[in-house]
Amino acid sequence: MKKLAIKSLVLAIASVSGFAANANVPANHPLAEYLAAPGATVTLPVSAAKKHFDLDFVQGAYDSFESFHAQMGGDHTLYYLTNWSSFMRTDMVNPATQQIELERNLSSEIGNIVVKTDSEGVLTMDDYFVHPTFRHQGVMMIHKGKVVYEAYPGMNPADTHIWMSSSKTITGLITAMLAEEGKLELNASATKYVPELKGTAWDKVTVLDLVNHTAGLDHEENNSSILDPDGVFVRFVSSALGTTERCSEGETWRDVLNDVQPLENEEPGERFRYSSLNTHVLGQVIQNVTNKRWTDVVEERIWGKLGARMPLMVHLTPDGTPLNLAIMSSTLEDFAKYATLYTPSWDKVAHEQVVTPSLLKQIRSAGSADAFDGGHKETQALGLFKEKPVKAAYQFDFIFEDGAMYKHGNTGQGIYVDPERDFAAVYFSATPYVAPYGEIKAPAYFRKVAELLDQAK
Repeated sequence: MKKLAIKSLVLAIASVSGFAANANVPANHPLAEYLAAPGATVTLPVSAAKKHFDLDFVQGAYDSFESFHAQMGGDHTLYYLTNWSSFMRTDMVNPATQQIELERNLSSEIGNIVVKTDSEGVLTMDDYFVHPTFRHQGVMMIHKGKVVYEAYPGMNPADTHIWMSSSKTITGLITAMLAEEGKLELNASATKYVPELKGTAWDKVTVLDLVNHTAGLDHEENNSSILDPDGVFVRFVSSALGTTERCSEGETWRDVLNDVQPLENEEPGERFRYSSLNTHVLGQVIQNVTNKRWTDVVEERIWGKLGARMPLMVHLTPDGTPLNLAIMSSTLEDFAKYATLYTPSWDKVAHEQVVTPSLLKQIRSAGSADAFDGGHKETQALGLFKEKPVKAAYQFDFIFEDGAMYKHGNTGQGIYVDPERDFAAVYFSATPYVAPYGEIKAPAYFRKVAELLDQAK
């Protein structure tokens, strides 16, 4: 297939949900320009992605792939999300040689669980995941190592799909491993391991600040920063994702990292402020500590022990750096197998234990409730769960009082793990920002399912 030149991509990887505008967007609205592009709005059901798109459609998707177009959740998004490796160079992270087949113990009962949505009222889970308002493409839940619920309203089981920021949990897990092994000092400056950032605002940021998003830098992802073309976040993502032309001009992602400034009246460690830049720098820390490519570390420590069906596809910057911050793809079932590594039934999906009890304890005991309280992510949690978590840590957005953890991804991707209830769940979506779309309640259903199955044991 001929690869057409893609204009500079400003893809807001921020895990921002609940941002909705009126369907009739005024000309001065910050999204008006992007929504005017062909394919940026919804005319097709998500089920359209279960079949191949015709050549003219694909051509149009390539021609109009720019700025926020890939995350608008419109018709073109259905193509982008399941075909990312077609327009970005990609590392293939191999699974274990022997695939592990997941057992099914499908439960019709849990499909009747109800949650009150803001936009469509009370819905059973069966109705919610196929409802056209929510644009979910796939969902899988695993209890005690067996699939108890699955649906594919907008993709096929063998399709790969972008994880978006749900993938940050891999970087968090590897960081915990290296710290436990004494190969990484959590309280050391990030620039000890990434010397090219010495002399910048990153000098005061520790590795622990990176992994817990408490860097104290002016690079937080929120509804304002992701729409600011002159801000460091938009500039960073644009330079990091680049184009298919291989010959890029202008600043690099390294230039942008050097330009990040500290926040006034805030020190590192004081407040949780989510930023993909933290995760990307942490990826560089991991590479320099191990003297290995980030994707090779993932294969050795995680994916190569997983009985996945297919490789994990990690997409790359123009200079070939793995985009560990969000841009990787897999099948839904392989995503669910990864999630199950955090549960007692890890042996149903892997040939060797990856997430040990000590690693799980390290992850869940980190973070600060005071740093998290009242921040942007707390508001997001209330929208997704109708429940307030305690804190965030090791790249997980939310850690609850009962030890359950969740990580969100842009356009509606997510991973939820509840080790105490031996439960894991994942989902993929193509959720737009504009009304009548934008609401996501999948995580709220996950918590109810986990609680119900735990009570029935």
